[in-house]
Amino acid sequence: MKPTLLITGGNGFIGRTLTNKLLQEGFNVRIVTRKSPRVQPTNPAVTLVQANYDDVNSLKEALKGCVGVFHLAAAIFGFNRQDFEKANVLHTQNVVKAVNESPDIKTFIHVSSLAASGFAPDTSHPRTENMKPAPVSDYGRTKLGGEQAVKTLRPGVKWTIIRPPIVYGKNDSGVSKIALWVKRGIMINTSGNGMFSFVHVDDLVSALWQAYKRPDTAGETYFITDPAVYSWNYFITQMAQAMHCHKPFMPGAPKWLMRVAAFGYEVCARLTGTQPALNYDKVAEATIPGHWICSGDKWVKLTGQTFTPLKDGLTKSFE
Repeated sequence: MKPTLLITGGNGFIGRTLTNKLLQEGFNVRIVTRKSPRVQPTNPAVTLVQANYDDVNSLKEALKGCVGVFHLAAAIFGFNRQDFEKANVLHTQNVVKAVNESPDIKTFIHVSSLAASGFAPDTSHPRTENMKPAPVSDYGRTKLGGEQAVKTLRPGVKWTIIRPPIVYGKNDSGVSKIALWVKRGIMINTSGNGMFSFVHVDDLVSALWQAYKRPDTAGETYFITDPAVYSWNYFITQMAQAMHCHKPFMPGAPKWLMRVAAFGYEVCARLTGTQPALNYDKVAEATIPGHWICSGDKWVKLTGQTFTPLKDGLTKSFE
């Protein structure tokens, strides 16, 4: 009988790619959903199970029969600190509590973020795992809180924390939103002269799988990233080329104007019941006096994994 692995956030962009990888490796996959699934997937190796992240007993039921967990569920956007706190800290604490009461669970892989560590003041000193975390946004602070919750897992559960930078790939909702503006031919450059680290979703999922199967990743935190760093201008230029369209006009915007735009997005999002494309928290990240870059040397030295350059990854994303 195939062992079963559980994914929280499995219906998301990274989760769908991870599901396919785990199926290829011979596992059954159980995906947690917040709502009762109307229809189960056609693949009998994949099941959807409803669970309430506010209820530890509900999560324990979802975990029955599983041997490992990939915790991807998180809030990237929120209207206030409480939204992030609930999704990224409280819910992670509850998943950890459920795992601590589920003796069959042996492995826990947690997807955090570069935002939990903070930004690099200059390009010569990218963020590394041994630097003291200094998050600047509610998202980053609560992702760090989620990491702290993971470290309370009971002895006997092998845990690994993965911190990706910007994740991109085919059918990514974030990249898709940016692509719409690229097609329109104009977009605000909210990133100034900063440099960024990126990772293609296939590379991230490969790392998640290695973190699961390798015993030597236990109790450690890793940045998973393309070793090169890129300007936002390069990212948009390469995206436009991959989409076979002209690079958009990208005027800069002062912080006060971005905050005005964020207010407008948040109002519209509240009225429509959707997530805002820009909010005050993202403005805080966009206007830092530095760069969102990290070093993946620790992971590469351990595993020898190679990564997709941004240009090639964008070409693959828009094939």
